[in-house]
Amino acid sequence: MANRIMLNETSYHGAGAIEEIANEAKAHDFKKAFVCSDPDLIKFGVTKKVTDVLDKNGLAYEIYSDIKANPTIDNVKNGVAAFKASGADYIIAIGGGSNRYGQSHRYHHCQP
Repeated sequence: MANRIMLNETSYHGAGAIEEIANEAKAHDFKKAFVCSDPDLIKFGVTKKVTDVLDKNGLAYEIYSDIKANPTIDNVKNGVAAFKASGADYIIAIGGGSNRYGQSHRYHHCQP
């Protein structure tokens, strides 16, 4: 049996991508974001660029940062449980790969 996987509903890349997060949330009447970001992106202020947009637009959110490279099944299960417990109705995933290889950070919005 084939399985269909849709990784995200909406994805923005490039200049102005961060500002579109608020527009998408408002357009879908979302109430609370589950912001997923790894500890380094928080430490270096990348996540704050997103939460500043949410704050400026009066949008509620919860940050989840217990994210590990090459996650185990338990890591994934813990993230799913944290999302369910948060009461959020959409996810903002901040990341995009290793800066060692010149990849830029991307901001994804998806409705679970």
